[in-house]
Amino acid sequence: MKCFYYDAAPNVGDEVNRYLWSRLLGRSAESEDGRVGLLGIGTLLSEEFCQRLDSCERIVVFGSGAGYGRLPRLDARWDVRCVRGIQTARAISVDEGLAVADAAYLLGSLTWARRSVGPVVVIPHHASMAYMDWNSVCQRAGFSFLSPALPGKDFFETLSTASLVLTEAMHGAIFADIARIPWVPFRFGPNFLERKWTDWADMFNLSPSIPQAESFYDPQHHNQEKSSAFHAERRLKALLGRRGIGRRRWRKVLPPGDTSGAAGDRFAGFLQGLAQREGYLSADSVFDVRVSALHEKLSHMADEYGLEYTGFSGNISDLFD
Repeated sequence: MKCFYYDAAPNVGDEVNRYLWSRLLGRSAESEDGRVGLLGIGTLLSEEFCQRLDSCERIVVFGSGAGYGRLPRLDARWDVRCVRGIQTARAISVDEGLAVADAAYLLGSLTWARRSVGPVVVIPHHASMAYMDWNSVCQRAGFSFLSPALPGKDFFETLSTASLVLTEAMHGAIFADIARIPWVPFRFGPNFLERKWTDWADMFNLSPSIPQAESFYDPQHHNQEKSSAFHAERRLKALLGRRGIGRRRWRKVLPPGDTSGAAGDRFAGFLQGLAQREGYLSADSVFDVRVSALHEKLSHMADEYGLEYTGFSGNISDLFD
């Protein structure tokens, strides 16, 4: 069995696949022949991504989600064990009973070192990283920047110290929820996809309100090579797009702004406002049921495919050793 996941950009939500499946299913989950492909953590159920699995004799879906682009066409090779949520189940036309939880909740059986008092951490979407100096603006707000591009062990060590997580990244919220740390979501960049969030959150009886930050990009960090005329044009398109004028795609255009100036100050203030909100956290009873259901399904899958289900337990840091 070979796990397939997004690897085009550093992102801890994808990278954790590298470690989790071999821990839970032993060496047999590290095969490179790809005869059996595994889709685990990620919004992977798209036609474009699933082209990677064309040569697989069998495709196992375990906790993945849909949301990006056209859906794959499921044929006799597909073995859907569980998916992220009911919206995904409906999208790919499988039994809604297969909606269990995002596969990342398999991490819920591990021990997370928690502190009673810790910093507020901010996690952007990995695609928003290039737009500005996140570390600087987080410091201005009095919070800690936690990059989703960090190696997994470093990311989780920092996350475990947090008292509150402000996150644009869905898996930032998921990992915080697994660690039982309250989290508050926000929107910033144009890559935010709310239906992914509702697909996941509905399974945990959560209906988070997700406020929109004032989006911008800092020309010192993004499109640095472009002329002043380019940046002026982007500003105009963003203004028109937000008023519903011009081409539809202009609605997602980010205007230029200065991280060290007024735009950065406003965003720092936005983050400070978020931190005053009551954080979200799934109920322990729902959490326990979902984590147990995932492990039970994984154990059954392992038996049927001749794999060794280890029931891996220990500390989250042990995952990366």
